Amino acid sequence: MSAGVILARLQPIHNGHLELIRQALNENEKVLLLVGSADKVNKRNPIPISLRIEMANKAIAEKFGADAERICVQPLNDLTDETDNNHDWGFYLYANIVKNIKTPFFTLYYSDGFQIVMEWFPSFITRDFVSFKLNARGAIYNALSATKVREMIRTNDVEGMKEAVPTVVMENALFLKHFIDAFN
Repeated sequence: MSAGVILARLQPIHNGHLELIRQALNENEKVLLLVGSADKVNKRNPIPISLRIEMANKAIAEKFGADAERICVQPLNDLTDETDNNHDWGFYLYANIVKNIKTPFFTLYYSDGFQIVMEWFPSFITRDFVSFKLNARGAIYNALSATKVREMIRTNDVEGMKEAVPTVVMENALFLKHFIDAFN
């Protein structure tokens, strides 16, 4: 069984995330979406994990229909903080992935600082178990980022949001704004 893995904070989920999920879904039988920084609520991570997972599941169901059953969404706490990218983080991430997908082999899909991702894992893991589909952020949905989306929500840029986010985010924009504003 082939497995694709995506690690994203989903602050909030946007169409760039959904495009990455589509790529993984098209190339694998199963996709694991790890929602990172599950244990954080701060300026960079203003939206609580329960809301991020709920919106992700709704967006995935809407976008992928019956294929959504092939996607598993799980929270992932940081090992220490978001800037910690050493091999301890790589082992922690790898162990969590294997626990969820029940195989040591997978393809990691990533579009944010791919040079960092290559440093996470020791060479024997990347050589023998993990393959990578590393996309430059600019190549995924016009360089869309959750930071840009949060700014659209904060400023009530409805037109921008129509192009950038799934329906569930549009429907909850005012609610999300309260979380975002709490840190501005």
